[in-house]
Amino acid sequence: MNNLTKLISYMLLFSVFSVKAAIPDETVEKRATKMDETVDAKCHVALIDGSETILFYHVYSNKFPKLANEIVGKRVLTQKSNEKIKIYRVYECVLDNDDFTKANSKTLDMKIER
Repeated sequence: MNNLTKLISYMLLFSVFSVKAAIPDETVEKRATKMDETVDAKCHVALIDGSETILFYHVYSNKFPKLANEIVGKRVLTQKSNEKIKIYRVYECVLDNDDFTKANSKTLDMKIER
């Protein structure tokens, strides 16, 4: 009788775990779609000529945290000139819907036309 109880409990546990393994994990699918999503970002940058501006980017969401480091040294077109100018420093990058945290970035963001 004791062996029969153990056998039934083992079978019950096995069936519960096998059903759990057969159900797809939704978090993996959500994570995969989040990696494929793109986000709009804005960065307050200093250019090599001494001017400061706000630049806008459209990047994958998993690349956004590294955006500030990746754009330093890149050459970009600005609203003021037709020639590309190198980015000297990035002060701050945020999502386009968010506000900058630094006061200089906020005032410059209000001046930029969209």
